[in-house]
Amino acid sequence: MSFAFANTILVPWEEGQIPALRTIGAVDQPRKRRTHHKSRHGCLVCKQRRVKCDERVPCSSCVRRNIQCVQPQPPRPQTMPPSVSPISAHFNSKINQINFLHLELFNHWDKHTRATLTFPCVWPFVMQRAFNEEFIMSAILCISAFHLATLCPGHARYAHASLILMAKTVFLFRKNLLRPLTKNHCEALVGTGLLMNYILWCDLGFLSIDSEVVTPANPKPRSRLNLAHDQLFLTSAGIVQIWLQAVPIFINEESVFTQVIFKNPRRDIEEALRGQGQDPTRFVEPFMKVWDDPQFQAITSDTLASETETGFRPPSYSWLLLSGLDTELSLSCLHSFTSAKASNYDETQKLLHVRDAFIRVTTNVTSHDYDYEYPQSLARSSFENVVRRMSPLLCCAAGASESTSPSSSSIHTNNKPMPREADIERLFYGFPIFCCGPFATSMMRGESRALVFLYHFYRTARILLPPGRCWWASVRSRFMEELILEELNGQGLDGCLPLSL
Repeated sequence: MSFAFANTILVPWEEGQIPALRTIGAVDQPRKRRTHHKSRHGCLVCKQRRVKCDERVPCSSCVRRNIQCVQPQPPRPQTMPPSVSPISAHFNSKINQINFLHLELFNHWDKHTRATLTFPCVWPFVMQRAFNEEFIMSAILCISAFHLATLCPGHARYAHASLILMAKTVFLFRKNLLRPLTKNHCEALVGTGLLMNYILWCDLGFLSIDSEVVTPANPKPRSRLNLAHDQLFLTSAGIVQIWLQAVPIFINEESVFTQVIFKNPRRDIEEALRGQGQDPTRFVEPFMKVWDDPQFQAITSDTLASETETGFRPPSYSWLLLSGLDTELSLSCLHSFTSAKASNYDETQKLLHVRDAFIRVTTNVTSHDYDYEYPQSLARSSFENVVRRMSPLLCCAAGASESTSPSSSSIHTNNKPMPREADIERLFYGFPIFCCGPFATSMMRGESRALVFLYHFYRTARILLPPGRCWWASVRSRFMEELILEELNGQGLDGCLPLSL
């Protein structure tokens, strides 16, 4: 199962450096490096940009870019009194790894961050697992640090902590994928996977190419658009594989995660829109015209160069799993399960049906299809499926201006409820997970039709998601909407956007 994250690596760091997530083509193939003098005491900004720092205070690079030069904290000298045994020293060193910032982050998670996340029923159990699993605790502290960095953009220590904890979380998460899949371990992996998806929504490190560092404190640097390293859409493939393998175990062991199996926010939003007399699929046709239009099939030179250099393509295994699951467990079947008022026996039968469907999919689709090539016709149908998932949200955004007093649960017009904000939030949160496969390939290549879709995706998120509760999407949505529009304008497509919300 660990191969799903084989192309997502942590760039090794020396003491005081900031790690970074990067996607490469070759798996586990060490590269030879030329001998050179390392900058071991450079500033954090140069470390993240992966450029050599002259170690001045402030350094020449930061002075030239007119940005704050953040210096790493000097390591504290470690001494061992003669009366302290090696075992006690090892124990004390472990305790010293927990500092006041960690306590502040955990307190903020418990009092503020946790309440802003979807799936509230699972977080109490995830918190209990965190006291026994370091990778869960690292993910909790990381998402709390991102939250504080968004709320307090002037405090660089929160942004610094979020980057360190993000690298640590990915490293520990990959390491724990090799353990046997028991109920407790599946709950730990899936819970951490949900947190990692939030973390990747917050991470804009892939935009720090030939520019300043992208952080909540500096969300608008001069940056080039290179989606080939956006882990939000690429790492989702691994989350899909973990979820599909864990569901049968959750059902057999009656895990709390079974409560989220039948949650289908897209279906609930579509039903609410139909109740308002709207067609939830009305934006599918305009986007398919974009797909077929030759002027929207251009590829950005920067992204194509990156793709050629790395040789990396998004994995197809997870997409094949999702396609097989759609065949085994259609939306109409899920609708009958969730809408019917049945006895406990019927509920048990429904769970067993879902369990068997998941087992058949994971058994029939094998990893030898990992390098599957997508024909153009299949890429088009995959794009249409992605658009169909997005169309209900576009409908909500189009009608958002008509509602003047939305409530926290639903919006009412003529006594007919509009889609609930919780369903809209949940659909946005999980949307990138379902974009693996052909669409991820189009996005990585920087195809204009994929950029048009992403522009409207982020614009709709900015319109519908409240920036307070959905802080994890606010910075990315605003920044990506602006950056993608600039890229489309640069391609001469400024007057060709087919939709207006």
